[in-house]
Amino acid sequence: MGIDIHAVERLLLKLRLNSPPIAVYDSEPSDDFNPMVFASGRVCCFAFYESWLEGRTLVIKRGESAGFNESKTGCPGAHRAFGLEKDYPEFMAHFLTDGVGAPMGEGLMAGPELAQEFLDRAKPVEISGDTVLIGPLQAEHWDRVRSVSFLVDPDRLAALMTLAGYWSADADLIAAPFSSGCGLLLRELENQDRDRPVIGCTDIAMRKYLPPEILCLSVTPSRFEQMLTFPDDCFLNKTWWNDLMDSRKKARAN
Repeated sequence: MGIDIHAVERLLLKLRLNSPPIAVYDSEPSDDFNPMVFASGRVCCFAFYESWLEGRTLVIKRGESAGFNESKTGCPGAHRAFGLEKDYPEFMAHFLTDGVGAPMGEGLMAGPELAQEFLDRAKPVEISGDTVLIGPLQAEHWDRVRSVSFLVDPDRLAALMTLAGYWSADADLIAAPFSSGCGLLLRELENQDRDRPVIGCTDIAMRKYLPPEILCLSVTPSRFEQMLTFPDDCFLNKTWWNDLMDSRKKARAN
């Protein structure tokens, strides 16, 4: 069963957003997802940001080798973030920190003990097959969608955060966990005790693939469906939201 494409278009119109929502699909590649591009080498999935905007879908395949430094089908971290591989190499805590016994040290935490604690909590997601697809949302494949992400500027991020919490009194509804860019697209979204939208694109290692103003909000399919039902008296139809968008448009024109 799909979602109402007109409802999606209505939301994008109110956001004045020209770029498509990006979905993570638990699916095998097929002609339905053409045009497709295939991950190769150890390239980051966000290197395909422009491809997503151009309508292409990225295919990440489980590799024949699980070696962290031997991947030929995309970033090995992404393989683990999307459940295509379950285990990290023994050196991973040092890879994230001091580099002892690892190919490099990223210096992201104060010590390997903290990094290991994070890795122990990073439960792998369950994927039905050998591939994960990432690309523009296609309403007709809604049954295969695991998450929906908006890659947007801070103004629209604020609007989407507000809309995601429109039906909630929970001031702590939006999560901003530490993780890789790919982990924030799905794993950290699903590894929570309740449905919380996740702010993403905060991994400094992947931000070089994005324009400097772009951040991300990822939501579950059920949350996305709810967001599409915003009523006519919602803030997206109020003057102050449209005044903000008008002022930004005017500033760009000057």
